[in-house]
Amino acid sequence: MTTHHSPIWDRGDPIDADMLAFTIGDDWLHDRRLVEHDIRASLAHVSGLMRVGLIEAATGERLHAGLLALLEQWRAGEWTLGPEDEDVHSAVERRLTEQIGADGGRMHLGRSRNDQVAVDLRLWLRAAAAATHTRIEELCQVLVNMARNSGTLPLSGYTHMRPAMPSTVGDWLAAHRAALQADLSDLEQAAARWRKCPLGSGSGYGIPLPLDRAFVATELGFDGAESPITAVQHSRGRPELAYLNVIEGVALNLSKLAADLWIYSTHEFGLVRLPVAFTTGSSLMPHKRNPDLIELLRGQCRQTLADRAALVAVIQDLPSGYHRDFQLVKPPLFRAHDRMQAALSICARALPELEWQQDALRAAASDPGLQATAKALQAAEQGSNFRESYRKVSRESPGSDRDGLSVRR
Repeated sequence: MTTHHSPIWDRGDPIDADMLAFTIGDDWLHDRRLVEHDIRASLAHVSGLMRVGLIEAATGERLHAGLLALLEQWRAGEWTLGPEDEDVHSAVERRLTEQIGADGGRMHLGRSRNDQVAVDLRLWLRAAAAATHTRIEELCQVLVNMARNSGTLPLSGYTHMRPAMPSTVGDWLAAHRAALQADLSDLEQAAARWRKCPLGSGSGYGIPLPLDRAFVATELGFDGAESPITAVQHSRGRPELAYLNVIEGVALNLSKLAADLWIYSTHEFGLVRLPVAFTTGSSLMPHKRNPDLIELLRGQCRQTLADRAALVAVIQDLPSGYHRDFQLVKPPLFRAHDRMQAALSICARALPELEWQQDALRAAASDPGLQATAKALQAAEQGSNFRESYRKVSRESPGSDRDGLSVRR
């Protein structure tokens, strides 16, 4: 059984070891992502305490030096969070105290772990959103380059997975790019959820000290301090959900892209060939090259939707204020982010290697049924009643009911 460090809230009362292990769970593992953000927030908080005279300059300088040393040691891999740590905040405070002495405990003045984790996650969201923005822009540029090289190739448009109207590879690429650009717009709007600094809100009802919350917010690059103070814990999980709403949109768009390629690359369609380096083989059938990449891309996108649902399940129906449930926001948040970072990256690498099969594309585009709508519209443009033209072209179109269905267009 793991022996945990004494919690920073320990008052000397008996602590059940199993209870402690259950409440900590694997939070220490997720908190490894927050170490640099936690130290950065602590540096700003200490500066704020010095500014209002709650700690003297010499103490503040020792705290700053100790925190910067911890940051360098972290980056050098000299320490990490382990299962014996309750969370990133207690781990940083414990190590700081070990290095500079009792003054390490003065860093927590005017804070609660509740507003600490809130600011850590908002700093993380800022970095995560920037990374996602970059990945989406890279993929959009890939689609632009592909359109420049192959955009004029014909690609039949489909409705109900039946040939519908003429289109091009360029039109197909443009639709996928527009969807991703809409995700960028959504990301910019979502960022309003993490532009205000929660530090100084304590456990949700403020700190009865003369803190300069605006100064600390500016130090950390926020637009200002979140107000009212009671909104911080009331809205916990909502910045994270705003981000996952965007990530879910990305997942929906990439899953559509994967579904298209899965169909277009089948033997029966044969419109595009997947690059060999981005396919897998069969352990039994020597002739097979399998589209595992796009199938798993599709599956990871579905799992991302499940991650968002898991986050919603954590925060729904909670009363106002802080609740330990919020700890469980981290796993689905980080999972969904990681899934889409990997998905966007692999798409940007694989898509330029697609081989469009020009003969198959032109053969499919030669289907006279694809011109039926244009014929009906041209007749109507020349004065015929559109419904009459529609029926006439429908009767004349070869294979207009080729599936034995009453085709609706």
